[in-house]
Amino acid sequence: MQSITAVLGLDQVVVREVVEQECRWVVIVQCPPPGPCPHCAGTRWHRHGRGRPRVVAPAGVGLRPVHVRWTPERWRCAGCGRTATPRPAGWRPGQRWTPLAQATALHALQRDSLAGVARVLGVGPGRLRRLVDRVVPWEDPPWQTLPGDVVLSVDEHSFRGTDLLIRVALQDPTRRLVTILRDDRIRMLAAWLAPWPASVRARIRGATPNRKRAYGQTVRRHCPAVQVLADPFHVIQDANHRLDEVRRLEQAEAGQAIPRWPLLKAAERLTPRQQAQRDALLLRYPALAALYRLQEDLRAVFRCATAAEAAPALSRWLVNAEACDHAEGRVWAQTIRRWRAEILAHGQSPRRWTNGFIEGVHTKIKQLKRVSYGFRNRDRYRRKMLLGFLPSATIPQ
Repeated sequence: MQSITAVLGLDQVVVREVVEQECRWVVIVQCPPPGPCPHCAGTRWHRHGRGRPRVVAPAGVGLRPVHVRWTPERWRCAGCGRTATPRPAGWRPGQRWTPLAQATALHALQRDSLAGVARVLGVGPGRLRRLVDRVVPWEDPPWQTLPGDVVLSVDEHSFRGTDLLIRVALQDPTRRLVTILRDDRIRMLAAWLAPWPASVRARIRGATPNRKRAYGQTVRRHCPAVQVLADPFHVIQDANHRLDEVRRLEQAEAGQAIPRWPLLKAAERLTPRQQAQRDALLLRYPALAALYRLQEDLRAVFRCATAAEAAPALSRWLVNAEACDHAEGRVWAQTIRRWRAEILAHGQSPRRWTNGFIEGVHTKIKQLKRVSYGFRNRDRYRRKMLLGFLPSATIPQ
């Protein structure tokens, strides 16, 4: 039975019994008498008293939770009369969780809700909330010591439907979620950037914000060496929204359904059936045909190998958009003209940085929100989401 102590991470204890109770295992352990007295170096001890049994829990072994029952014993030194209460290695006075139990709970909380993990481990959600509040730091995880230049991604996501929060992630030299700010105000992002030392801000060479240009302007104001890049995902997403809105208007006017994917999907990824549907739709609806050609030409701009090749292609796109018969083309041209420098900068970046990673972060955040059925407390929500992206090596064992 002593091998159980190795599984549970318990040192210097003696396993007396293992009992099965209500679909769980209870391991009854006892600590041996203390070693040499730290005051008089004596080795003779007398039992002075015994406390109430304590159940320290839980640690999962297989599909069953394992609880450890330990009765504290107080010993008196025969030489100097001082007392001592031996405890398992690494346990604090009054501790109700083993270090292994804490690590098990935190790893489970990275993928599941507080209530779900509490049911599996047989504890209350309040205990898990306190554990997350104690372990996950309110400050951002350290990243300023990473070597080399830094590229940031800035995006926003929803909290409780209407409120927006800014999330910032690293793209280079490693991919990592850096922080989740309390709201989407520009001054909140500026307050996060301002305290950094000049040496750190000088290392930020690139930033890929979403379609909100104020984020890029704020990063550029605090980091003069940064190059703001247009993210292809958000630019093409905006193109899809514009084309889909015109498709809905044409659909309502025609009184029949117009398939969506043959128009929004990239041309090289269409199946033969979808290509036939697309060709028929473009012949029947001239407005859709004009905006569809603009969308595909914009995709071609991002596929250009260099900025020198992308510049004339983007200029031709702007001329065609302003000459478009549909009014949406001229409105679209004004938006792209404002993003012209950022779009061309994307072709100059050595690794073609995008917001792909931070969009993946957003997908995982939505999954964690769904399994948790939402959050009411903004600070606890932030800690729970940051826990989901902490590297396993940083979680206390």
